[in-house]
Amino acid sequence: MTVPAVDVPVDAPVAPDGGCRPRPATSVSKALQLLSAFRRARTDLSLTELAQRADIPKSTAFRLLGELEQAGFVARNGTKYRLGVSLFELGSRVSLCRPQGLRDTAVHYLSQLHAGTGGLTAHLAVLEGAEILYLEKIHGPRTPRVRTMPGQRYPASTTALGKAMVALGDAEDLAAVLAHGLPRMTRSSITDPDRFVEELRGVRRAGVARDREEAVTGLVCVAAPIVVHGVVEGAVSVSGPSAGFAWERMEALVRSAAAGVAQKRAIGVGWAS
Repeated sequence: MTVPAVDVPVDAPVAPDGGCRPRPATSVSKALQLLSAFRRARTDLSLTELAQRADIPKSTAFRLLGELEQAGFVARNGTKYRLGVSLFELGSRVSLCRPQGLRDTAVHYLSQLHAGTGGLTAHLAVLEGAEILYLEKIHGPRTPRVRTMPGQRYPASTTALGKAMVALGDAEDLAAVLAHGLPRMTRSSITDPDRFVEELRGVRRAGVARDREEAVTGLVCVAAPIVVHGVVEGAVSVSGPSAGFAWERMEALVRSAAAGVAQKRAIGVGWAS
């Protein structure tokens, strides 16, 4: 049998057994690791904390943080570090956040949804692998305080937003969620794959998804997908206390909001001037 030739870059490190060693981490990759260390941080981080999270030596972290600070990508607050405004500037230029992008188009409908539900919390999110990524949030005084914010991720399987997008999305979306595993966030979280798939069938039939205290105890949610030309671009939701939640009315309002966003997206008209 003829073994096909495999092209190996001439500068690839060669291991003693003839294979290719993993490339050593570059300064760029280490700097990106430092920035990624802030992903789940809720407070400023010290040099030691950042070095540990990024898994790099403190001396290297100190040098790279100095360079990132000069470029405005991190800022110092005493002996601790926080993300800098340069990242905000770049993040605002992501296509999802540009004028006439998904977030810009959806804000009008999220505001209507917030007002129409008497001040409940409205969310906009997209699907990223096995997680949802929040793009926008309008918080209401009637909703229990939930630590969600634009830029935060959450397991898709535990949220109405995630279930709405996975149910109407591609087979690859479902495969990614199942491969990641179904985490138990509360006693009501769905952790059995067969039950989760059956739940998605119901979501597909109804066109909306429900979160029955599966992400946060005491909090329920209804979400509808934003489908443009057959492609799921995101989802909108409304959340409120489990006691007295008017499911059917909220489903109708969420459907209307998602349809409004989809229609605007389909004709390419945003709300920004």
